[in-house]
Amino acid sequence: MKKNQIDLRVHHFFDVIRAFGKHSDANIEPHPHGHSFHSVVELIRTRPSLEIKLVIECDSVCCGCCHCKNGLCNDNVDHRKDFISKEEFNNFVDKRAMKKCLIKIGEVLTPSQLCQKAGMYLDNIDFIYAGNDDWHTAQRKKDVIKGLKYYSRLHDIKIIKAQD
Repeated sequence: MKKNQIDLRVHHFFDVIRAFGKHSDANIEPHPHGHSFHSVVELIRTRPSLEIKLVIECDSVCCGCCHCKNGLCNDNVDHRKDFISKEEFNNFVDKRAMKKCLIKIGEVLTPSQLCQKAGMYLDNIDFIYAGNDDWHTAQRKKDVIKGLKYYSRLHDIKIIKAQD
């Protein structure tokens, strides 16, 4: 990984945007599992030209997490019956999101460029998270939209098709 680049799962990018929608300027505190989500949030908040290499594996968010072992997540999913492994669930979600957002594994994009793909993500969010509770996916969508509005105002980015 380059100094000016982070590795990121696409769903983690949209989790960051969702966090902006839920918390706006609020500080994201470190998580008890030790992962680096809070640090990645601040990098993306402050650096819209940060290079993000899109991956389907443990990424910069996973750095320091007690569940990241030998490059794999050993945590479990508890919100679904069709997945036990969080690694398998994350891979499932990321592959669907990357396909719908026309992103290739290893592609390097900036937060601004990823925000331009948000319309495709939002239009396909029910497909991407198929199997999750409908209310949760609907809330995720609302929070991502709010986060996109916050981020676009913060960095004067015109977001394509950020719908209400």
